[in-house]
Amino acid sequence: MKAVTSAGRAWSSMAFRLALVYGGLLLLTLIVVLTIFYVQMVSVFSHRIDQEAKLDLQRLQQHALQYGEDSLRREIDRMLSDGVDTQTEIAILTDAANNYLAGNARILPRRTLSTFGLRELRLERHGRAMTGRVAVAQLPSGNLLIVGRDLDALEDIEQRFMSASLTAVVIVLILALSGSVAFRRLVDDRAASIRHTMLQVANGDLGQRIPLTEGNDEFTQLGRDINRMLEQIEQLMDGVRHVSNTIAHNLRTPLTRVLLQLRTARHLGGQEQQRLLEHLEQEVQGLGTVFDKLLQIAELESGMRRQEFTVVDIPGLLADIADLYAPVAEETGCRLEVAVDGHPCALGDGDLLANALANLVENALKYACSEAGGQIRIMAWQQGDVVELRLQDNGPGVPPQRLPHLTDRFYRAHEQQPGHGLGLSSVQAIVQLHNGTLQFANLDPGFEVLLRLPAAAGAERLAQVTLPASASF
Repeated sequence: MKAVTSAGRAWSSMAFRLALVYGGLLLLTLIVVLTIFYVQMVSVFSHRIDQEAKLDLQRLQQHALQYGEDSLRREIDRMLSDGVDTQTEIAILTDAANNYLAGNARILPRRTLSTFGLRELRLERHGRAMTGRVAVAQLPSGNLLIVGRDLDALEDIEQRFMSASLTAVVIVLILALSGSVAFRRLVDDRAASIRHTMLQVANGDLGQRIPLTEGNDEFTQLGRDINRMLEQIEQLMDGVRHVSNTIAHNLRTPLTRVLLQLRTARHLGGQEQQRLLEHLEQEVQGLGTVFDKLLQIAELESGMRRQEFTVVDIPGLLADIADLYAPVAEETGCRLEVAVDGHPCALGDGDLLANALANLVENALKYACSEAGGQIRIMAWQQGDVVELRLQDNGPGVPPQRLPHLTDRFYRAHEQQPGHGLGLSSVQAIVQLHNGTLQFANLDPGFEVLLRLPAAAGAERLAQVTLPASASF
């Protein structure tokens, strides 16, 4: 019962079946090759025997015509005793009634031959029955001349070949079966670590990783890809836990404040109650904005908007951003400048990219244009298959230790400034949706944001008027 179960488990393995199929193909190939070789070998030997028999027959016939049959008998005796192919040569001279006249064999059974040419005959030679491949001819005297070769040698070669072939087939069959079992065990051993890791991850241990070897085979590559996936899952789960904790922390205070103010409003009247209710309305609207931002980020991270990608005209997009925010910059005495090199076009969602650029410009206006003399410069160009957007300001920048956390949800580099800490998280989600990259760096003085987006390679460029190489607002 255990053997049956083991066999069933082995047959259920794809690796075992695949190795067995390849072993069967190898065995079939070996059989085909051996069959072709056998047929060719027998054909060559048979052809050689026939040619030698015909040549010897012609030579002896010619000898009999020239020197007579007495000389032919001596020639037959000389040919059979010259030491060349003595073990296989056959030469017989009989009369028409099959009476032996000369040679080294006799026809079995004794009978009169009625057909001539190449044929096989049962013969007796040296007291042993055997099969000969001979050429038969009738001399002018009516006597029969029979010349050929013993087929026992060929049959011995055939038997040896068949024995060797059978041995080779058995060896290949054993190797195929043992190789299939060994291959199955190898695959099971390599897959066992993956299954064990996946089981631990399924049980909640997201920190588990598949152990990798130093090679670069398929299992190592698969393990490396799965490890990257597990790292991403762990980061996402950590992000979810962080967001949940942050949401609870950030919403507890305003909700408590709203509850207290509602209780207070019950005891107020007139204009004081109206002002308090208006303030509560603003508080609730702020909470709604937070949830809208979180929902937008979740939608972006799901990738659903990627199906709406089209060719985005970057100069036109920057012109719209400049028209929208130039008046705001002028009110604070700030200078907004846009510079475009060529006519770069990206592949993406124009509304989302405009949203991302608007977030970045608003941040720059908040920090760089808090006082007169602020400057914001947006530059765009295309380099190969990448569109680069660079936004620079002359603001205070960000402490270096805070740069890696700028895209974290609810994180604010300058806590004294109002906000929810979701703007750059939204920008990061938009850039990732477009398979781009987002980088931050401090300048001296100022701050820089660099966006890299895939270019709309091969797409039709929109026939719109580009901005000048440098336009100021």
